[in-house]
Amino acid sequence: MRSDDPEAQATAHQLVHCVLDADQVGLTETLETVAAHPADEQRAYVREVVAELINVATTAVRDSAGPLRDRAAFAIDLRDDDNDRVGIDDLEPPVRATIRAMLADLNDSPEDASFQLDLAVRGVGTSEGLEAGLDTVRRALTMTIGLLHWSEQSEPLEGIMYPESTTNEADLLEQQLAVTDDEEPDTGAVGETTEADPADVQEQRRAVPEDEDEPR
Repeated sequence: MRSDDPEAQATAHQLVHCVLDADQVGLTETLETVAAHPADEQRAYVREVVAELINVATTAVRDSAGPLRDRAAFAIDLRDDDNDRVGIDDLEPPVRATIRAMLADLNDSPEDASFQLDLAVRGVGTSEGLEAGLDTVRRALTMTIGLLHWSEQSEPLEGIMYPESTTNEADLLEQQLAVTDDEEPDTGAVGETTEADPADVQEQRRAVPEDEDEPR
């Protein structure tokens, strides 16, 4: 499920890069590029950004499966803060749609993934306005970071879907999830945002996985 929009690809990779580097200012500035899109273009752009975030996450998970990737059926074990199981139907519609889009993409069901992605962005650009779009992007970003860490475990198929983030990452995501339309984040001096090249986005010492079908 790779985005066809180069700008959305760059934005998604920049978001991942900023979280992994604990770059608060960069993360805020990159989210502002999402918010800057006109209301009538917001849903389509958010959809493309989320699609690319899903692509980054699912590519990493497939790579972690190694030789099992072509035979594996991927599922998710949802837990609450008390480690009790949570049914996916108990989640808010945009949340479960985003999760189902990721699972459909992992399990090679592109039509289902596209349908679920449409559901995930349904509220963007409506009366809920800007915040719905930013929430959708933040949600997908949080899941992507979790899956990137999960895929790096020494025995990833024995791991859990959402391991604990590092302290810096957890704080950064919590701060961004708390931002509302009525609150301006403390960004300090805002400089020029460096345009991300998707091929250069790295997770510290490891490159963000590329789509295998992408032309070289």
